Amino acid sequence: MSFDLLAPHYRWLEAAVAGGVLQRARLAHLAVIERAQRVLLVGEGPGRFLAVLRERRPQLPITVLDASARMLDQARRVVPIGPTEFVQADLRSWRPPVGHWDAIVTHCVLDCFAPASLACVIAPLASAATARADWVVTDFTLPARPGWQRLRARAAHQLMYRAFRMVTRLEARHLTPPDTMLHNAGFSLSNRRHFNHGLIQADHWRRASIA
Repeated sequence: MSFDLLAPHYRWLEAAVAGGVLQRARLAHLAVIERAQRVLLVGEGPGRFLAVLRERRPQLPITVLDASARMLDQARRVVPIGPTEFVQADLRSWRPPVGHWDAIVTHCVLDCFAPASLACVIAPLASAATARADWVVTDFTLPARPGWQRLRARAAHQLMYRAFRMVTRLEARHLTPPDTMLHNAGFSLSNRRHFNHGLIQADHWRRASIA
């Protein structure tokens, strides 16, 4: 699974396909991240969320983790100031320091993994979070109620997963909700917002004690 081929084109592709909806979803819980002391951005891509966060918190220690070297190069260009560490690593094999970050951000990352891999991704990320950490998750989703919105979302998912599998060798073939795994890791859902008629979901999860 590699997003290197998409890196130079990701911004205009996002604008063409989603307009500004994805960025609005990314920023839905920005206030939560602004109060953090150390932030881990996972799969940040070309750095659209990073740029906003860095502008609001110039001296906030931020770690940007991505498996794609080209995506990291794109993100580096948007942060001329501030303490930012860039790490190239595959989430499925990465072993982070325990209890290091009090905020974790995964925008359109968890929906890239098949169920078995998703469990192997969430566990180390949860171990990297402090006892009272915030986790912001933005992903595509399916509306709970049957109807045209759910049918539309299902068709969009099928199209997106097929396209991404061809270009990036994406391992996931369908959406796997991470809710149960996040609960098992000690996080509770604090706030959930939907965008684009339920196609996109922005969550704020919070850990109140050590899992």
